[in-house]
Amino acid sequence: MSGFEIARSWLPRPGKTDADATLARLHIQIEDKPVSDFLDSREQKHSLEIPAYYLAEWMAENWWPLLWEPKKSEEAVFDAAFVRRHSFLAAQRGFALPDVKIISVGKSVEVSAAARTSDLAKVRFFNRASASLDRKEVEKVLRQFIEGVVVRLEEAHITDSFLQAAWALISSTDEDEALFCRLAGALGVSPYEIAEPIAELFERLEVTLGPKVLLDLCQVATIEDFPEMAKVTEQAVSLTKNAPTSTLSPLSTFKMPSDNVNAAAHRYGVRTADFLRRQLGIRDTDPNGATKVFEELHVDPKNRVFQKHTDFDEASVTGAVVRHDDKMKIALLQETETKRRFSAARAIFSGWSAEDNESMLLTSAVTRDQQANRAFAAELTCPLAIVRSKAKSGRLTGSAISDLAAELHIGADVVRKRATDNGIHV
Repeated sequence: MSGFEIARSWLPRPGKTDADATLARLHIQIEDKPVSDFLDSREQKHSLEIPAYYLAEWMAENWWPLLWEPKKSEEAVFDAAFVRRHSFLAAQRGFALPDVKIISVGKSVEVSAAARTSDLAKVRFFNRASASLDRKEVEKVLRQFIEGVVVRLEEAHITDSFLQAAWALISSTDEDEALFCRLAGALGVSPYEIAEPIAELFERLEVTLGPKVLLDLCQVATIEDFPEMAKVTEQAVSLTKNAPTSTLSPLSTFKMPSDNVNAAAHRYGVRTADFLRRQLGIRDTDPNGATKVFEELHVDPKNRVFQKHTDFDEASVTGAVVRHDDKMKIALLQETETKRRFSAARAIFSGWSAEDNESMLLTSAVTRDQQANRAFAAELTCPLAIVRSKAKSGRLTGSAISDLAAELHIGADVVRKRATDNGIHV
């Protein structure tokens, strides 16, 4: 079975409008769980009977953000505009739908459903589900659903709908145009409505940054702050050219652990940090463990190569990494050494996992790669074994947090988050 499925069967047409022509019985599943099942005042129902047109139209209208836009940070809330681009609720048009969200997490897409009650329709969708799926699998499901609705419209001799025009535009996109569309989608905007100055900036940055770093930038930026963040990113990538050379050669005798995309990204990051320590003969209770790794790989968190010339949130873009063979060039952008220390650890993970001659940004975006490198850095610079050893009766006091942060040369916020994420009260 597919991890995500939208099955539909057509019902007799009661009229000739877009909605009438596409009246259908819909059944939506995520990881074999029927998230379209609902309870009304009388009984449990196993499918929806609604016009398929509105859902297909919404999918086409938001096609590129649906598949390419992640959350910009772990702390970001789902604002109304983001929800309109990613939740089925934006396609209801008076017909109750389950709260299915489709959100990119980089190389994969998370499809989830939350329980909800529609007071207006007096129904309750009670099933919850979540799956991290290959983008191509999600795209195939959406594409098949939209194309089925388009064919149904044509059979009803309807040829001038918004859906048909939008889908024709998407379907005719060639590979050169697709890069532009993905970048716009990652920013959360339609590529067909993007302003000319942003389009021109895309073209220039594709040359100066390369497609990979440009996509990293779009995944963390919004359309409003994109020009300012682009300046920071260009400076960061430029600064890697004269940055001290770090080495990955001590890691050449063993292979980086493989990622299991069905497991949480943070687990992969933590597991990789633990594996690296063991391979280098460093105990997880050694408070100088991260320093020893930095020294082994010639990574210097004390070295700040960036002077702030623009007004930007330094948590959004914290560094850049370029890998050539077993060498790395790292630019760390943050002002304090404790923050650069965390970013340096992130850079090690990113450089180790990179392809040869690949460049990347370190950002706050909620993509699988960025989540994993943050978790790697958290475990490397603030080992859970040490945090637990300092906790008394499952609690870490404020003074203990400060003392441990000083001992590990890391921010108190990192210690606090490591504790709370692992069930230790602070």
